[in-house]
Amino acid sequence: MATVTVCRAVTSSFDKLRNHGRRGKNNFKRLPWYDSPTDNNSNIWFMKNKFFILLFVAIAFSGCRKQVSDYVRPDFDPQPTLNAMLQEGQPVWALVTFAQCLDSVHPSPCTNAEVLLYVDGQFAEQLLHEGDGLYVGETTAEALHEYACKVIIPGFDTLFAQTEMPEKPVVTGVEIMDNATVDDEGRPCPAILVTFRTDPNQNLYYKSNIYASFRNDFYDAETHAHLGYSTAQGNMSSSINTDDPVLLNEGSSALLFSNEIINDTTYTLKVNAYFNTLGWSSEHYGGIKETSGEVVVRMHGLSESAYHYMKSQNAFEEPDAYSNLFLGVISPVNLYSNVENGRGVFAAIAPMTCDTIFINQVN
Repeated sequence: MATVTVCRAVTSSFDKLRNHGRRGKNNFKRLPWYDSPTDNNSNIWFMKNKFFILLFVAIAFSGCRKQVSDYVRPDFDPQPTLNAMLQEGQPVWALVTFAQCLDSVHPSPCTNAEVLLYVDGQFAEQLLHEGDGLYVGETTAEALHEYACKVIIPGFDTLFAQTEMPEKPVVTGVEIMDNATVDDEGRPCPAILVTFRTDPNQNLYYKSNIYASFRNDFYDAETHAHLGYSTAQGNMSSSINTDDPVLLNEGSSALLFSNEIINDTTYTLKVNAYFNTLGWSSEHYGGIKETSGEVVVRMHGLSESAYHYMKSQNAFEEPDAYSNLFLGVISPVNLYSNVENGRGVFAAIAPMTCDTIFINQVN
């Protein structure tokens, strides 16, 4: 019980601040061929499948149980939580709260803490409370420096956490490989090849996101008359049908990875693309195809603590968490924490590297 409660409170406070400056999950739009049938056809379909629908409903509700009216929830002692995601060039801050019981909506802010900041092992300053448990200092986070935070709360053991500010990753090239894989509908999809610098002598961590937008215009080979066009657009934080060695080593299709198996100073990451939206103006394609569009690659450098926290969060979300929730079989999740004598995560993220290529080729 305590594990579930703590993790929920930690996630709430960390995600609140992490989303203060950005980004969530892909929202897939319904494609044209997934439109519902007409009302008449819907009724016919329902009548033909009535037995199976009723059977499914019976199975779904077979796991219901009678409400337990005499259950007494055990007491839960608030646990101190420290969360921060430092960014290069921005003032250092920390959010100090107390993890609450399971039915609490938000963690309780700690307003009487003494929050001390250390840079490369030397005391730098005491962060000042600005409200709702948020403590802010004047020190600006810089790459390749180590930051530590000591939090003194009356009546609790002293909290301590440390992290290093990573360098900004450098993307040196972006290319497109046509027909690299197929999606769930059997449509061919390209791969985005992202080349970036790394250092095999250091443990480095990355998170990437790719936006791609394509338009294919079709022309008659003889008259050059315009026959129609197709469009594809996608915002990708993972790779479908992953065959990239680094991503396979991570055991996940998410673009969250380390340089653990990279033995060179550069690496080309292969991201098999997929598209959120598709469209077309005609089915009479052929002749000359002219492709235009853009690919935008964004890449962050992560501290080790940020990497491990995001990995633990993905481990909960990726194994079909929504289906498991419907079936009522979700297990308690122990999110990564690097805070001594408390909960939370003290992490750092480097500024985003953004590289864009524009496409204008004739096939």
